[in-house]
Amino acid sequence: MMNWKKVSEVIYEPISGEWGDEGNNVKIIRTTNFTNEGKLNLSEVVCRNVDLKKIEKKKLEFGDTIIEKSGGSPSQPVGRVVYFDITNEIFLCNNFTSVLRLKDKNFDSKYFFWFLFHNHQSKNTLKFQNKTTGIINLQLSRYINELDIKVRALATQQHIAQVLDQADALRQQNRQLLGYYDELLQSTFIELFGDPVKNEKGWEVKKLGEVVEKFKYGTNEKSDSIRYENTIPIIRIPNVLDNKVNFRDLKYSELSEKEMSEVELKNGDLLFVRSNGNPAYIGRCAVFFDEQKCGFASYLIRARLKKDTIILPQIIQFIISYETYRPIILKKATTTAGNYNINTESLKSLPIPIPPLPLQQHFAKIVEEIEAQKSLVQQSLAESEALFEGLLAEYFG
Repeated sequence: MMNWKKVSEVIYEPISGEWGDEGNNVKIIRTTNFTNEGKLNLSEVVCRNVDLKKIEKKKLEFGDTIIEKSGGSPSQPVGRVVYFDITNEIFLCNNFTSVLRLKDKNFDSKYFFWFLFHNHQSKNTLKFQNKTTGIINLQLSRYINELDIKVRALATQQHIAQVLDQADALRQQNRQLLGYYDELLQSTFIELFGDPVKNEKGWEVKKLGEVVEKFKYGTNEKSDSIRYENTIPIIRIPNVLDNKVNFRDLKYSELSEKEMSEVELKNGDLLFVRSNGNPAYIGRCAVFFDEQKCGFASYLIRARLKKDTIILPQIIQFIISYETYRPIILKKATTTAGNYNINTESLKSLPIPIPPLPLQQHFAKIVEEIEAQKSLVQQSLAESEALFEGLLAEYFG
């Protein structure tokens, strides 16, 4: 029979965070330094002045788990955890977090961390959170006093931690490889075409409206995550956040023949996000390349290029998505009741440099080859994610 202990039995009293005063005598870890993968991102760490006695008493030790006490969102429960694996620097955490440090020598620190990580991933922290003055808080005392952790032999814990570390490393490697391919595409684009805003290569510039045959808003028909007979996939905002349209988390609608003729997508169509509460989404675009019959939703605008096009849709997508081009998009956006919008007239006026068609075709071929490699990595990533999640559930579910 498996033994259990309350988390409060195996740790010291949680160590509260400090914020101190303006200054720079110690580095402070905040929830902005948390990643959702249980790791620290120390690219932007603040420094503060904290009393030396408090620093000595509260400094982080290798193997500590830092837990988020305040934060979260409607889609992400409070209670994220990160593992502290630094040995050569002194850090404190701030007052929106606490340090959980093992006192029971029969527990492995990484096993303990992965247990709490799974507890948050499985949304078990929801029942321990409350909301005051707009902030979501974790009832930490309740949490550690009510939460049970499985007691296993120390060698078994260490084995579990090692297996989870390896499974996590595999999925992180796949993610990094996808990032590498994206960076390769960006650097190749700049090498061939230059900055699309500066246009150092002196390409002819046309307005987007001059190369687009027709702009069209999407359907308002209600969609459902379950596919029924006579329904078709509807491309929505979450499906246009990559270079090309993705087909994750699709929803489906039944459209009349007339409406289908108006919103059906064809190979090479560009889709633009036209309305969203997040300005980072406005004007984002992706290219539709697929044989299946699809429509698109009302928060998107379809741009179909002229048949005698002098520019490929992939080139337009890279131009408009390039970081120096974003201010041009945002300048043309309007706001209404906290929502950001861009209309077809604004899209028509966007300046688009037109490189020589053979150079565009050369780049399109490179994109095709790299996207094929990315598809293989994405499949591997999906498998490694499933493996990792399955192991967490097996060990701690």
